[in-house]
Amino acid sequence: MEWSDLVGAALRELDADEKMVPGAMLRQRMEVMGAKCGFDVGGYVADSPDPFAQLVGRVEGVEIKRRPGSDVLVGLAGASDPEPVRRSTYRARPGALRKDVFQAFTRVEAVPFVYMPDADRFALEDRSEGTVVEVERISLKTLIDDRRTFVNSLPEESQKPLLDALERSTKPLETFREAVAAQGVVGQWASRQAEIVRDRVLSWARKHDVAPRGAWFQQRREVSAHRTLERLLPYLTPDEIRAFSVPFRAIEALLSDEKFR
Repeated sequence: MEWSDLVGAALRELDADEKMVPGAMLRQRMEVMGAKCGFDVGGYVADSPDPFAQLVGRVEGVEIKRRPGSDVLVGLAGASDPEPVRRSTYRARPGALRKDVFQAFTRVEAVPFVYMPDADRFALEDRSEGTVVEVERISLKTLIDDRRTFVNSLPEESQKPLLDALERSTKPLETFREAVAAQGVVGQWASRQAEIVRDRVLSWARKHDVAPRGAWFQQRREVSAHRTLERLLPYLTPDEIRAFSVPFRAIEALLSDEKFR
């Protein structure tokens, strides 16, 4: 099977001739279909100088739409955009960190981060003032190792796309984020990452004799089930949506609501 044939077949299987689908969802389906016919999708993309989206976009009859800050949408000619999804009100889980604290222990920068005790703030060294305590630089290898540890804790059948993202992509963190969304383990990774970074912060504080501040740790704000479902819908195929079990109570409430509009 040729690359163009595999792209077209995967898009048709995802009903992307009617409604466009996220690029990560397409790649996952292509990897499953490719494995059945001996086509190594991950290897093909890794051997190419171009990213997955560009390779797909060159296939005749395929349309690509880019969404700022999100995954690309892919579909066959004439496919419509899915309904736009509003930003979630999600906030950090228990043990997650204030934004400046989180950045200091998760961003790879040429200039080190430092902590300013008087201001109780973390910042890049060239933007700091007064007495500071240096934060050891985080390497890309450390961040990849964090993610690999998480992947190894998942069921075996879920691991390959995530490991491929880390080991074969020229942009491993970005590709990993897309793969996590495609595998449906965003929440699990967010919780694990919060634990890893929190432990790293507390270890740094002990090493430098800095008293951890309560303000570093954010409180939990729940995400409603409705909002979670709303965010999930673009990643589901029509068949998967039809497989949902909807309680009669909800249908009755909907009909009653429509009646009085």
